Amino acid sequence: MPANERQLRFLAKAELEPAVQADVWQQAVEQAGNKIPSGRIVKDVVDRIRESPKVPNPYHIGEICILLPKDNPDLRGKTGYWGVVSHVGKYNCTVQTWDGDYTVKIEHLKLLELLDEDCQFMQQLCVRLRQLHQVASRDSSVDWLLQGLGKQAKPYLSSLQAKLLAAVEREYNLVWKQPK
Repeated sequence: MPANERQLRFLAKAELEPAVQADVWQQAVEQAGNKIPSGRIVKDVVDRIRESPKVPNPYHIGEICILLPKDNPDLRGKTGYWGVVSHVGKYNCTVQTWDGDYTVKIEHLKLLELLDEDCQFMQQLCVRLRQLHQVASRDSSVDWLLQGLGKQAKPYLSSLQAKLLAAVEREYNLVWKQPK
């Protein structure tokens, strides 16, 4: 049982359900070596529980998501970028976009609910855009095309977009063969 108010201060402020409060206290006692925990240990356990997502990770490898930067400084300037989920963790995902891989919390993603064949098209498009992005000597106008297509979260290209992408790929000797 707690010995003073300080040990419970953070638990009371957390506004957790009674069952969760009991669990927090038990975890704090265990963390303190089965002794009465300090207020600091209780605060650490409360913080850890409050930061953990309430829902399991709903994403799957191969799905297409849009990045939602919110309060993530690593995603600054990436508003609207779409990508392919390449790894699913307990509370995060790694998403491949045209300009790199980003490991983000699930609250920084929005699923595009696409058919399997549409996901496959987007996965292939991502590979093509990444190949172009890896060309070191590319013209700066290629970056404009990459950024535009990297924000267009649609499972198709217009006729002009397809021609532009194919022309740029030919310019840099990148041959794209449609998988069968």
